[in-house]
Amino acid sequence: MLLYYSLLPIKAGFHQRFWLPAILISICFCQLSIAQTRSETTPKNRIWGYSFGDVIYKAQGDTLYWGNTEYAGLEEKTIGTNLRRLFLGYDSKITENIRARVLVESKATTTTREGRFGLALIYGHLEWNNIVPAIPNSTVRIGLIPTPIFALPEKSWGYRSVEKNALDLRGIGKVIDQGASFSGDFNEDKTAGFTVMVGNGSGNKPGIDKYLEYYASVYRKLWDNQVTIEILGDYMKENEVTDHAFIRGFLSVEKPLWTLGTEVSQVYSKELVSGYSQNVNPRLVSVFFSNKLGFIGENWRSFLRFDYYDPSTNYKSNGIYNNPSEHYFEHSFWFGLHYGYKGKINIMPNIIVNHYKRKNNTVVKRISDVVPRITVYFQFGD
Repeated sequence: MLLYYSLLPIKAGFHQRFWLPAILISICFCQLSIAQTRSETTPKNRIWGYSFGDVIYKAQGDTLYWGNTEYAGLEEKTIGTNLRRLFLGYDSKITENIRARVLVESKATTTTREGRFGLALIYGHLEWNNIVPAIPNSTVRIGLIPTPIFALPEKSWGYRSVEKNALDLRGIGKVIDQGASFSGDFNEDKTAGFTVMVGNGSGNKPGIDKYLEYYASVYRKLWDNQVTIEILGDYMKENEVTDHAFIRGFLSVEKPLWTLGTEVSQVYSKELVSGYSQNVNPRLVSVFFSNKLGFIGENWRSFLRFDYYDPSTNYKSNGIYNNPSEHYFEHSFWFGLHYGYKGKINIMPNIIVNHYKRKNNTVVKRISDVVPRITVYFQFGD
């Protein structure tokens, strides 16, 4: 693990350099302090990973090369391949209840000085399970850890390799942060639970200041765990002038043959324009559906998703905005087929359509982005 860390092609500040050595020291301490209470079996160590990418053709688009969906920033008629993500993880089971996890990522935007694919640290944390006997499944994580924002929606959606979660896609909320979290269940059946977390608010980038980000989530499963409901909130004061908060509701229905899910998010945020602070308050609605295609074969599914995004619900036609996207509503569609082989190899021909609807006639009318592609996703390791 020290080797992985020393090879990371990033300029790590004090905080980034601190976490992984601290984790490794903690691991050694834990191993020494509990060696006598260990079972005779050797702790389980696991190397695992996954990767996904696309073969794409941008069939339609305009000369305004910005947008939130994948490949919105490409010129029309672009064709090629794109390795979007490659993850390599290492888990070390120190005791029955304590483990360490490190995950590094390579992607097109993480490059070395020579412009080659590089690595970036994604996870680096210790995890204590069953830390409070009175709370079922109680878990503490500390270090560079996943936030609770995307866990349930991404698991239910099931197609992160096709597209990010709706909030993540628009840069709202953080997938990872430096901090500590505590989660658990309210009952032995594990049908209701919670997660609370405090983080730096800097994601997996070096950074520490006097402002913290707070996360809280509660969920409930109903009808033999086929229905999941979650309410989540997030708040951070970014500086003396601006702050942001959002609340998200999530609902999914998961049947043996199909899955239906939706999430609705309201964001409360400010932006600085010419020295003045103004509310923008984005709103986001996402609906997705996937089902087995038994008439084709056991290994086939179909999926579709629709996102409605308004980046500024306080929009004024004569207002001045930092981001040109605030002058438009976005309606995003994904639909495709999925062939999976033993859960390890997945081939997904699909199409992205992102439609822009302008909020007033003084801004330029945009042409929808249309990108057919073939997405390939594979896993390796245990």
